[in-house]
Order: sequence, then structure tokens, then C-alpha cells
Amino acid sequence: MKTVIVAAGQGIRLREETDRIPKTLLPFGEETILSRIMANFAAAGSSEFVIVTGCRGELIAEHLREHRNHGYRVTLVENPEWERGNGVSVAAARKALDPGETVLLSMSDHLLPVEGLAAVLEARSRGNLLLIDPRPERIFDLDDATKVLVEGNRILDIGKEIATYNAIDCGVFRLDGRFFDALESRIAEGRESISDGARVLIERGEMEMVTLPGDLFWIDVDTPASYRHALENRERYLSQLSGRR
Repeated sequence: MKTVIVAAGQGIRLREETDRIPKTLLPFGEETILSRIMANFAAAGSSEFVIVTGCRGELIAEHLREHRNHGYRVTLVENPEWERGNGVSVAAARKALDPGETVLLSMSDHLLPVEGLAAVLEARSRGNLLLIDPRPERIFDLDDATKVLVEGNRILDIGKEIATYNAIDCGVFRLDGRFFDALESRIAEGRESISDGARVLIERGEMEMVTLPGDLFWIDVDTPASYRHALENRERYLSQLSGRR
């Protein structure tokens, strides 16, 4: 199964770093955020990638060329409309996929443990899936997180601004053609976020959740503070990966 990585945005909240390079290429120890994400998906069982670029995409392409795609199969898709909602970048990936193909989707700044990625990849479900963290109280930057309301195995609502929630969107999905169809219909209506597409499937009962297993550390690197937090917890994060290498 391929993994689509969305790396098209400007990363404006990390401007002090992203004036130089795209956020996903920021150092993470001896690696970059992007190379670590790719290594984790490969360890989980997905080593073919479609990477959607936009703002400063040429730097990502150059990085991948210099590092021979880190040993993986990579297809680059450029989104010239990267300033629009993130759903537009996801929709752009469809041109690199087979009709009806099921794929994993990841943001390019979410560092997740391999066990969480494997749980999504290996889930026995024909539905579209979202990885969620049921412990909002431990999220580093809760205000900026995408919230999720769940009941049993069902997702009832999703969005950054919803008032009632009991879980957090980890930024990793397993999606098929139903999602891309729903997303494209929402984009045509001027609603351009990934969550907008997900809401269509939620309303149909076609969006399910996978819970992040255990007490695992993950983080969305979106601000200078969250980047510092990721670096401060790097050894803790990497210690979670040793059992899957």
C-alpha cells in the first residue's frame, strides 16, 4: 500500500525556520522530519510514497535526489495551488494513484510511532480509517489540534473548532476512492480541508477510527515550541521504534 505525504504548505507558524527550508526538511537529529516519517512508514510496511509538494517544492525534490529517495520508491506531485486548503493537495495526489486504490495518508510534519502506523495499515476493515489519540489532555498544542468526537468505534465529528470532542486526529488516514470522491465534491463547493472530505464519510457511516496503541509519544511539528519539544523528546521517540527495526 502506498503512502501519500502532503508537503505542500508554507509552514508559516515556523517562519523563523521555514524561511530557509520547508518544514518537513528540518533536522531531527541526524535525519530530517521527512526522512524519519518515511522510515517509520517503511517499517510499518509501506515503502512506496507519493509526495505532494507546493511551496518550495524544488527543495524537497532536490533533497530526495541527493539522498536517492532514501532508498524508497517516490513519485512527486506538484500542487501549484498550494495556498488553498490542504484538501486540494490531497486531491492532487489522485493523479498518481490507480482508480479506487487504497492508500495511507500522512501529513509531512506529524511524527508518529511505527506501532500506530502499523495499526492503521493492518486494521481489518473495509472502511476509511483515521488514527486517533483518545487522550487530548496530553497533546502539546491542543488549541491547534484537529479534534474528534468518537463514540464506540464511530467518529461523530471532526474539526479544529468543534466544541465537544474526546480524541485528537493524529494526521494519519487509510483512504480509498470514496474519500477522494467526497473530497472533490467538497472542494467544488469551496470547502477545501481534509476534514471537510472526512465529514462526508462520517455522515454516511463510512469513516472509522483506529486508536493509537499504548502510551506512545507523537507530535505535530507546527510551531517553534513544538519543534523544540520534538527535539527534546527525540530519544524517547526513537526508543519506541527499536522493537520494529
